[in-house]
Formats: sequence, structure tokens, C-alpha cells
Amino acid sequence: QWYQRRVGGGLVRIWVKSARPLLDLNRALAYNPNFFQAYLTRAAYFGTKGRYSKAMFNCNEALRIQPNSVRAYLYRGALKFETKNYPLAIQDLSAAIKLDPMCSLAYYNRAVCYQHVGSAKDALRDYGVVLLLEKEMNQKVLLNRGLLYYQGGEYNNALVDFKLAVKDAPGNALLFHTLGLCYHRNNQITKALETLTHAMSLQEHFIQAYISRGNVYMSMNTERGYTLSKRDYCRALHYNPTNLTAHTNLGIALQSNGKMNEGWKQFTAAIRISPECHAALEARSITNLQMGHLFGAFSDINQAVQLYPTPTMLTNRGVIQQYMGDARNAMADFQQAIEADPKYSLAYFNAASLYFNLRLFEKALKYYDEAVKNCPDDESAVLNRAIARVMLKHYDAAMEDFNTAVSLNPFAAHSYFNRGNLHLTLGNNVEAEEDFRKALSLQPKDSASFTQLAVALGRQFKKEEALENFRKSIKLSEG
Repeated sequence: QWYQRRVGGGLVRIWVKSARPLLDLNRALAYNPNFFQAYLTRAAYFGTKGRYSKAMFNCNEALRIQPNSVRAYLYRGALKFETKNYPLAIQDLSAAIKLDPMCSLAYYNRAVCYQHVGSAKDALRDYGVVLLLEKEMNQKVLLNRGLLYYQGGEYNNALVDFKLAVKDAPGNALLFHTLGLCYHRNNQITKALETLTHAMSLQEHFIQAYISRGNVYMSMNTERGYTLSKRDYCRALHYNPTNLTAHTNLGIALQSNGKMNEGWKQFTAAIRISPECHAALEARSITNLQMGHLFGAFSDINQAVQLYPTPTMLTNRGVIQQYMGDARNAMADFQQAIEADPKYSLAYFNAASLYFNLRLFEKALKYYDEAVKNCPDDESAVLNRAIARVMLKHYDAAMEDFNTAVSLNPFAAHSYFNRGNLHLTLGNNVEAEEDFRKALSLQPKDSASFTQLAVALGRQFKKEEALENFRKSIKLSEG
């Protein structure tokens, strides 16, 4: 019929960007007010012009005529996404899925909405459904799902998705860069270096790839690693002398290699370029602290907290205030960090250590419990909790913690030393001797371990050995 041709004409005018496509659509609706396709087409026109409220009104009219239209729900959901009304967009897309459970586009769009509202679990589920419904691998789905896995710390799953994605895009430098970051997070250093180097070969002067490869080299924590990381950061700065990340990371590499003044200069350069560079301010505050410049350290971290008040920043400021002897404000910062993130174990750990130094062992134990609860693999938190329990004479629980600390890090001499002291307290002289000998095998020049080993041997009436170890202890102390 002629009014249907009017809708077709309106569509053509939209595609060729004619100035008056609405004329045909309005004429068609004037003749047939219940013409579903005309409303949907007019919604599409208003959507392309950014007039979302009018577009949604036309979608509403289309749904009034055909309440079971998957297309109308899909388009209205997309419009609500554009207006950042994500919960209502999810409702429309869910309605579309209910009408057509095989509509992969509805699942994809709903996954993107879930991603924007921070519901990673639901987004991952919908992305998975899209991959099951579609015959070929969808690169966008793989990328989005891989990024979600990466952000959630599931680096093995992220690696799988990014590996599949690069098969369809062998020349995509950004994708290879992201894959390299995944390898790094997964502690696959060789693979990370190879992948990031390949990304550089695909894109000339790829500054972010140089910085990322420098980060990988620095994480090796070797002399050669620091040298190579500095080379990559310098190359990034050669191509872009104002790159804040390159300046900051080069400073960290220099600081970690014991070159405090040179590192301090790089942080200062970054701050001069951008006085609001909180990462450089935080790094310079730590360098100032290591150099004994407490006021400079506090000034920098205070400015960083004002710009970016994260739990990490607050905790670092608390540590600096603790060094300055201001226990009250240090504890206030630790408490504020805990309020900002109740699962941030480092804030609990530092609060516990402050209470421990004040000899408030009950309170220290309470915070060490929280630190271990939120990070069970933190050997330092477990070990310090064991020492707090020793001070409170909770010997059985302390022994369990010492055993856990040793299992978490079998190469930490201080864990064996402290467990040996507890064995001495309990009269387990043979076990104490074994622990002190193990501590000395890991740290052969520790005079305290020689002293305690001598005590353990003396209690077993091994006088000659005990005296020999006392002499070694005295010689090390005097040396």
C-alpha cells in the first residue's frame, strides 16, 4: 500500500541523510496510526540524531501495537543504554531475551549493561551465552570477557580469551599488548616479553608497550632486569618526554636499584609536568622516607591523598605519620582506609603493628586476625599474629601460626628463628635447635640465631658446642 511505500521512502531518506525523512513517516502514520514499522523507523531516526526521549516515545508506541516485538525491546534497551539508564536497559533486554531466548544480540547488549553497573558475574554469564549461540567466535565478546576476567584477577581465563581473539587479528598491536599484560600478571615472564616485543614490531613507537615491557623487566628483580627496564623507560621518554608513567616507573626502577637521588629527580620531573600526578607524589614520598626526609615524605603523601584518597594512599600516609611519632593520626588514617575498603588487609596489618608497638596486644591480635582473614597467604601477617599470640601466652595457637608461616615461605629465616624461641619457651630444646640451625643455614651471619642456638645446646648439656656458638655470636656482634 502507498503508506507502506512512504515508510520505505523515509528509510531511504534516513540512509542518504536527507533533510526531511520524517515527512514520509508522519504521512504514513496519519493514514494508519497503528503502523508498527513506521513508529520503529521514526525511533531509529530520532536515535541517530541523539533525540533519545522522542526515540523512546516511538518505541513505546511500537510496543503498544506489538507488545511481543523483540526488535522494539532491543532498540529501546539500546536507547536507555545511550542515556546511561543501565538498570532499565537491562529490563528491556531481559524482556527481549524472554521473548526470544536465542537472540545473541540481546545477551551481548545486556552483558555490556551489566559490565557498566559493575555486575561482572552476570556479564560473564551473558558473554558466555553469546559465544555458545554464535557459530563463529565473536572478537568483541572475547575482548570484553577477557577484560572482565583480567579486572577480576582471573588471568588464566583472560589469557584463553585473548589468545582466541588474536587469532582473528594477527596485526592488532593493542591486542598483543593486552595479551602481554596478561602473561605478566600470570607470572609468565618469558611469554610476556616475547608478546610485548611482538606488539612493538606491529606498531612503530608503541610507547605503552615499551613501558609495559619495562615493568616486566623490573619485576624480575635482578640487576640485568633493572638495567633493561631503565632502557625501555628511556626509549618511551625519547618518543614522548612528557609521559608521566615513564618518568614515574623509571624513578621506581632507579629507587629500587638504590639510586635514590636519581629516582627522586624522575618523580620531580613528572610532578613538574603535572602537579596532580598522584603516582609520582606517592613514589617520591616513599623515596623521601627512605632517605630520612620525613617532612618531605609527609608533604608529598598528604598532597597525593588529597588528589586520590585511596585505601593504599591513606595507609601509606599512616605509615609515614607512624615514623614521625604521630600514632594518633596514623591510626586515624588506617581506620579511614579500612572504612574505604573493609577487605584491605594492609591497613589492618599496619594498624595491628601500631597497636603491637604500643604493647596493646589484644587489639593487635584482633587486627592481625582481620589481616590474615582478608589475605591468608600473607606470611608477614601470619608471623606477626604468632608473635602477638606468644606475648598473650596463647602458645598452641602461636605454634600453629609459626608452622603456617614456614609453609608459606620456607626460605624466611626469621620464621624459623621465632618458632625456635617458642620451642625454647615450651622446653622443646631439640626442636628449638633444629629451627635455629635452619635459620642459620638461610642467614649464616645472624648473631641472634647463634646466641639462641647456644642456649638450646646448653640446655641439652652440649657445653662445647654451646660455647662455640656463643663465641661466633660475640664475634659477629663486634664485627
